[in-house]
Amino acid sequence: MREKDKVPKQFVLERYKGSRMKEFATWTTILMNDLHALKKLEGPDETSQVRYIMTEQEIGQHCCQAGENLTDAELVLLKRVLHLTEQQWRAYKSKIRPASE
Repeated sequence: MREKDKVPKQFVLERYKGSRMKEFATWTTILMNDLHALKKLEGPDETSQVRYIMTEQEIGQHCCQAGENLTDAELVLLKRVLHLTEQQWRAYKSKIRPASE
């Protein structure tokens, strides 16, 4: 691409701001808080273990919801920001509790 054909980065950022950026920022904040809470729950007692499992399930639910609301490119960026591999992302999603009948 020629230099004169490039779209200024500021223009791209301005167009991206708004609801899409807010959506991405919201899911980033939610999942960062979830992962932080999960780290605080690491402990040998039974209560911590139960809360840990429940928090993993909540993270899995949030991963699914983020996947429904963000674009593929945004999901890739979200995983990078959270320092999660694809395997970790899938592992959290697999922790979702089945719906009650």
